[in-house]
Amino acid sequence: MNIIKVIPITRGISKENLSYFTSIDVPVGSIVRVPLRKKIVNGLVVSKENATLLKSEIKTSSFAIKKIEKLTATKFLSPEFVKSAENAAEFFATSTSAILNAVIPKSILDNVDKTFTKRNSNEVQGTYQKLVLQTTDEERFTNYKSLIREEFARKSSVFFCVPTIGDIQKIRSVLEKGIEKYTFILHGSLRKKDTILIWNKILEENHPVLIIATGPYLCIPREDIKTIIIERENSRSYKTQTRPFLDIRIFAEFLAKETKSKILFGDILLRTETLWREQNEEIFPFAPLKFRSLTTAEQVLVDMKEKKDSSEKKFQIISDELADLIRTNKENNENLFIFAVRRGLSPTTVCGDCGHTVSCKTCNAPTTLHGGSENFFLCHRCGEKRNAKEFCAVCQSWKLTTLGVGIETVEKELKEKFSQIKVFVLDKDKAKTHEKAMAIVEEFNNTPGSILLGTEMALLYINKKIENAAVVSIDSLFSIPDFRITEKILYILLNIRSMAQKKFILQTRNAEQSILEYALKGNLVDFYREEIEARKTFGYPPFNVLIKITLQGQKLAVTKEMEKLETIFGKETIITFPAFVPLAKGKYTMHGLIKIAREKWVDKEILAKLLSLPPQFQIKVDPESLL
Repeated sequence: MNIIKVIPITRGISKENLSYFTSIDVPVGSIVRVPLRKKIVNGLVVSKENATLLKSEIKTSSFAIKKIEKLTATKFLSPEFVKSAENAAEFFATSTSAILNAVIPKSILDNVDKTFTKRNSNEVQGTYQKLVLQTTDEERFTNYKSLIREEFARKSSVFFCVPTIGDIQKIRSVLEKGIEKYTFILHGSLRKKDTILIWNKILEENHPVLIIATGPYLCIPREDIKTIIIERENSRSYKTQTRPFLDIRIFAEFLAKETKSKILFGDILLRTETLWREQNEEIFPFAPLKFRSLTTAEQVLVDMKEKKDSSEKKFQIISDELADLIRTNKENNENLFIFAVRRGLSPTTVCGDCGHTVSCKTCNAPTTLHGGSENFFLCHRCGEKRNAKEFCAVCQSWKLTTLGVGIETVEKELKEKFSQIKVFVLDKDKAKTHEKAMAIVEEFNNTPGSILLGTEMALLYINKKIENAAVVSIDSLFSIPDFRITEKILYILLNIRSMAQKKFILQTRNAEQSILEYALKGNLVDFYREEIEARKTFGYPPFNVLIKITLQGQKLAVTKEMEKLETIFGKETIITFPAFVPLAKGKYTMHGLIKIAREKWVDKEILAKLLSLPPQFQIKVDPESLL
């Protein structure tokens, strides 16, 4: 008789592991189905001991150990993967159970018995290396292709990790040439049947393979994976939006260390934290980092402050310069991408008499005006929707004025002024599925002289260079009080600029902002110097690890609970404050913020306190935003 310790792989379990009796010989690392409360859940076997050797401990145990008569076990995860999950759990102040639930796809976890279990037996020696690559897309992928071929020659497989499904197709077409037979794609939109089929093919293949996939598929148990590439390292999509608020980039680094593999972070602009690590020789360049991003496109900055439509006495949406480009684009049968930062007609509506901003009645966030058969206000934060025929909630004035430019307003303007030109629109409202987004881009590519109008979402799907690109406005981002916002603006602009071969136009009413000059000149070194100095002044990453604790509920109760945090952690350790939008869906939100010097995290004392908090508290270590 054995006693096995099992980590339940499910949400909402605070215990790290549970113990069970079984007469079955269960290998450590197996996935098993075990009873928990009133249901059967998946679990990972982390240890096994003979029950006769633990008699005294069993007798004095404060809990009863359940006996399992029937047990189906499948050898699955390596000890190195489990250790990586444990390290990630400690870093993100959560349970190993929660981490495993986030890094093993449900389609695989629920069908482990249908997966191929024989691991690749190639004995490949690896070395833990942390590398970075900052250069243009073309140069990065040239480097990636060379690296993949070198690893294949060493009989080593490569895991190419991307943040979103949208990244996969354009990357696949570049990387798989010549190795199509050994290139495999995995992502969350595949059917369960197809996922299992591809998974098994990967494990059955004796030749080294290239796996292009999203983060959760890092769990695939091929022991010859000795290189992990994290492409588009600057993407915020690497962080999960639900518990345990895991950053796949950090988990992948833990995994590379445990498996003695090299990990390579690549992007046109690496995160400021990553660049700082390279400057301080924590990470090393795979090739010399490019701090000057060059382009062949003609670049034009258009100051929109004084531009007005002479006939209607209103601000121009399409500048004369952009209008000329649209006509030239049509005449030459070229393609033009136009970027609009916000969905809807207008991101903000204010009262022309009292200045009150029209806000959501549920969460108090500013609403966005959308069009349709009738205009309506939509809250992009909580989803509240209401008819736009209303008066000011403060002074009852009818004089409601829209501010800012939304994608629907740009679309309307384009179709009125250039009715003979085909305009495709790509945002979350027009493309609700991955397949729909791909179809829109494909039709745009096959329609010479056309325009693709899109939000940031479109950048994921444009899969080749185009002749021209333009930014209608990015100005609304400057008003967001987020310590990462300048980096985000530069990242967006660099990506749009890099896709244009002939001409790039940037319209703005903030022409004096230095970040716009950095984008047009591709001046990454001055941006980094300015950004790192600001981060140092305010104690932001990479100099400190930030831990954000969030609580929602009734205002009085939330305030009292957050005051208790000051007692638990000490006022000198934590500061508490209302959220940027404090009221959402009738619930009041407050945050607590802890700053710890990066070399001191993980602090065992603070970690213990974080883990002792009730589940209604959300804990985000290294959050993307403090809002």
